Amino acid sequence: MVKISEMDEFLHADAVEDGEIVEITGKARRISAEESAFDRAYLELPIKLSGGQSKIWTPNKTTLKLIAKAFGDDADFWVGKKVKLMISHQNVRGEMKDVIYGEPATQKIKQQQNLEAPEQ
Repeated sequence: MVKISEMDEFLHADAVEDGEIVEITGKARRISAEESAFDRAYLELPIKLSGGQSKIWTPNKTTLKLIAKAFGDDADFWVGKKVKLMISHQNVRGEMKDVIYGEPATQKIKQQQNLEAPEQ
């Protein structure tokens, strides 16, 4: 069986499950506004989905700020880090679309460990 979502090299909301954990597998690549089809700069992150497929993800600014806060400002050091993806159905330029947001997966793990830690 051939899945069309697996043929696209870029990550789209229909290729992931809400809550899926992905791993950043390589260094980020900054695309300048001049190179971009959108006339604005953005970042491309190579990731591996939980099923093993490799994709290129272009995280939004909200997600980049959360990741940078947890993993550091230098995206070169994000390789090997895990991110939890969330799908949000929202209005984008007048059209309802599924949008991918991400947050550091380690943040949730640390919060859970703190809740489970015995009080002293």
